[in-house]
Amino acid sequence: MLFYFFKRILRKFSQPEFRMLIGLGAVFFLMILVFAFVMSTYEKDVTFLDGLWTAYITLTTIGYGDVSAATPQGRWVTVLTSMLGIGCFGILTGIILERAMQRRIKKMKGEGKHTGTGHLIIVNVPSYSEIMELMSELDYSPDYKNIPRVLVTSHLPNHDKEIPSFLSQKIGAFIMGLPSALETLERANAGHAKACVFTSAASDPAMDDTNTLTAGLIEKNWPQVITVMTCSRSETLGNLSTFGIDGGISTTDLQMGLLVQELEDPGIYKVYSELSSNSGGNQIYISHSTVGSWGENTQNFSFGCLKIAATQLNLPVEILGIQKTTHEKPILNPENKLVLASIDHIVYMARKRFDWLGSSSQIREQIKKMT
Repeated sequence: MLFYFFKRILRKFSQPEFRMLIGLGAVFFLMILVFAFVMSTYEKDVTFLDGLWTAYITLTTIGYGDVSAATPQGRWVTVLTSMLGIGCFGILTGIILERAMQRRIKKMKGEGKHTGTGHLIIVNVPSYSEIMELMSELDYSPDYKNIPRVLVTSHLPNHDKEIPSFLSQKIGAFIMGLPSALETLERANAGHAKACVFTSAASDPAMDDTNTLTAGLIEKNWPQVITVMTCSRSETLGNLSTFGIDGGISTTDLQMGLLVQELEDPGIYKVYSELSSNSGGNQIYISHSTVGSWGENTQNFSFGCLKIAATQLNLPVEILGIQKTTHEKPILNPENKLVLASIDHIVYMARKRFDWLGSSSQIREQIKKMT
């Protein structure tokens, strides 16, 4: 432990700013001793301790005036000390401001790295409006609103060299680099992230392939990280499970499907918008727990029994269907006689996420009464 401490100190000595600070500190300390010695030697009724106090007050340009020099020697050393104090503090202030500006520029240009854990990595910036909309939705997400966000991209819109301040305020760190490069992911501390979201632009279909490879690289090296992505091509969705990617959406499929539904039922878009937004109202969820994890006697009962039990218990949910795995299509509004399997997740609508596992004992008892 001590070895690493001294190693860090020696590494610091290689930095010019650190050597300058050490030099200023040495000069500062030496002047205090010289000032205290002169004052205690030539000034009447001034002790060495009084000299140390006066030296500090003079060097810092506070100047209370409780002890003042009356002899020529004391006055000269007071003048020199005050001038040195102004110079030292001017240099110190300049170093601090320069380091602060360097850190800010480094952050705005994405040249730094993220050392925190449990964060959300957002890859690519298709446009500022799209990324800000994503940030807004994350602000309303119960699971992700308080998690630090790290933005990773190889380029910014409009060929910007620095991230705009309005976007910088929404993220904890910005990493400029090729997302598919392992070095870039390590700078984003991807191994200790909670999740990674890949965005894409409809105008650049090739981004699907890059995102898939990058997400696959994360899953290979850090499989505990949740990876989801948007795809501009619907066929890309079929390849996600091959790379171990947890989920994805096809923007093209959503747009075309909604367009036809809006043609048939004008206003249906507002219904979809309400259900997909995290800002409030009802949303569609998939239970984190499976039916099999609810305990004994939770298998071999029907979908209809579950709906009746939820109604009788006044659970704040509207059950819509089931989903077996994230890569399979959900079964929505199935027949009531459909028997649920242990691997099934519940698809439901609610105002907030419902704790199915916590309410499983009530559900079991209610279903038992019915059967």
